[in-house]
Amino acid sequence: MNNRINQESAKLIFRLRPDSSLAYRCKSMGFFVAFTLSFGMCHLGSSLAQAPTEQPQVSVAYNSTSSVSAPSTRDWALEVANAQMNLNSDRLPDIGVARQSLDQAMIELESFLATSPQHQANWLAFLNWNELREQISSPTPDPKKLVPIEKNFRQNYSGLEMSKFTNVRDALKRYAHALRFSSDRPQTIAILKDRLAKLSEQLQMPQFSQDFANTRDIGQMIANLSQSNQSSDLANAVRSNYARANVRVLLSSEFVTQKFSRPVYEPNPVNEVILGTQLFGQSVMQGFVTPQLLDSSSHAALRLHLSGNFSSQNIGYNRSVKLHTRGYGAVAACETIALTDNGLVTLNDTGVDADLSSQIDSIEAKLRIVRKIAAKQAAKQKPEADAIAEGRLETRLRDQFHSQLSKQISQANEKIKTPDLPVLKRLGLQQPARTTWSSPQYLALLWKLQDGPQLAAPFSCPLVVDPSGITVQLHESVITNITDPILAGRILRNTEMESFAGQFSDVLGSKPVLKPQDDQPWALTFENYHPIEVQLDDSLVTFRIRTTKLDRGDQVVDQSASIEASYRVTLTDGAIQLERQGDVKIDFTGKQQRGYRAASLRNLLKKQFLDVFKEQLLDTPLRVTDRLPGELQGLQLASVQVDDGWIQAHLR
Repeated sequence: MNNRINQESAKLIFRLRPDSSLAYRCKSMGFFVAFTLSFGMCHLGSSLAQAPTEQPQVSVAYNSTSSVSAPSTRDWALEVANAQMNLNSDRLPDIGVARQSLDQAMIELESFLATSPQHQANWLAFLNWNELREQISSPTPDPKKLVPIEKNFRQNYSGLEMSKFTNVRDALKRYAHALRFSSDRPQTIAILKDRLAKLSEQLQMPQFSQDFANTRDIGQMIANLSQSNQSSDLANAVRSNYARANVRVLLSSEFVTQKFSRPVYEPNPVNEVILGTQLFGQSVMQGFVTPQLLDSSSHAALRLHLSGNFSSQNIGYNRSVKLHTRGYGAVAACETIALTDNGLVTLNDTGVDADLSSQIDSIEAKLRIVRKIAAKQAAKQKPEADAIAEGRLETRLRDQFHSQLSKQISQANEKIKTPDLPVLKRLGLQQPARTTWSSPQYLALLWKLQDGPQLAAPFSCPLVVDPSGITVQLHESVITNITDPILAGRILRNTEMESFAGQFSDVLGSKPVLKPQDDQPWALTFENYHPIEVQLDDSLVTFRIRTTKLDRGDQVVDQSASIEASYRVTLTDGAIQLERQGDVKIDFTGKQQRGYRAASLRNLLKKQFLDVFKEQLLDTPLRVTDRLPGELQGLQLASVQVDDGWIQAHLR
């Protein structure tokens, strides 16, 4: 009699083939992130860093305001007043300490470069070392001139991720902040006090976090407080209103079931001894493995269920008796998997159940009396034999289920672990914090791209989520938080455009195609805060570039300007295009200039940016499905929505 699974019999349950493995499915998370940030033209690596848990807030169809934060009940006027009273010039960054740190970092970098004399001169020239030395040796160093030098360290070239370089970059940034805030301490405190008064008014506006311009001003003030070492309690309280994940990927239960479910079919030889009878034969396990999403707000969790049937054809030998038997029955197993900060883990809650029985088809023996005795003995022992076989099967299945699942999880974690991304270190970008949750309807992967005083999303995406396929949501804060460290205060020259854009060809997946250089040299100086903004509202994507200066030939726009254009996302046969709505708008910050000079400045800026903000932003429509990895082929981009600070794409 045989009702068993040998040492290899459970393997097929977890031998989820390379095209269907748990490891491979989890690896595809990298695609989800890369896809979301293709809108922002930047690559994002997954992260397992600790992140605040975001409770599930999606449903098939819910009111669009259900995820929007309620108006704050804090007494902001009182908190800001306390912050004003506690402003302290002694806490402003110390210029001498910052300079000493910078000097030490520069000495260490110079010593490091001296070990490679053949490259030393090139590196120092590339880093504008002489200009840096000249600036810090000046009796009155200008922080505005130090910022472009610091930005020069933030490029995607091998080597710039090394600590000797990043130490200089970070020390230079701190020194520029110290010069800015501590060169005239009484004036800094006075300015901060005035700006806190404005902040108090802004924070008392109803739903202040939902106003784009208001949020920009608030964010700039929080950055100033952080950089000047003032009012940390107030800054943290304000940031808590902008602390939601700004990249969200929702996998529907339908999609998870479709991609994770796999048939099981595995034949195995039988070699077993039960109650003195040696059994040989062939068994077959066939069934289905199906995932079930669980309700878990702290981390995503799912339970793998095996439901199958077992059958065997065997010959048993007991002394001179030969038995022809069949075994059959139902088997089931399950175990829970969780996606935690440490990767995928099994909760060791393996459950197994088997309901097996056997049938003797015939008994062979030379003597009839022996056959009769054997038949009676077999019938008598059958219940005990079935129970033994069932127990052995359950034990073997439990051990193999957990063992094979643990092995697959270990392999999966090697593939989905936080990759070492030198590009992030070179550019001074933080690994995004990731958290997850699950419900019976969705598995959610969430990332928060936010570093230091930066603001993330004020609320979860309020757009209605489709109950099928994959939904990708991107908040407008992502673009600013990525571009600020790289572009804020940078001087970009037309002679550098091709090399600067070429640095990111591997990130963007293609080499940028640039037009021939302008007939006259030009240089663009970006604003020191939010030089690039993307506003997502009312079905429009508005791109805004903020500059402080534009030089072109003998023409100079030495005034802060804002250049913006709004686009509507169109979807045709699964391909995305952005169609410009209206003209490119150019405004000057502060005092508006009129007359011939104002018109001349606007024409100059418009000429430079019409090639950027074309009527159709993309040279060729973006067909997202062409960029999907093999395991996601078959999905189609069904819709793209833009509203309330979010862009949402749905694939099914």
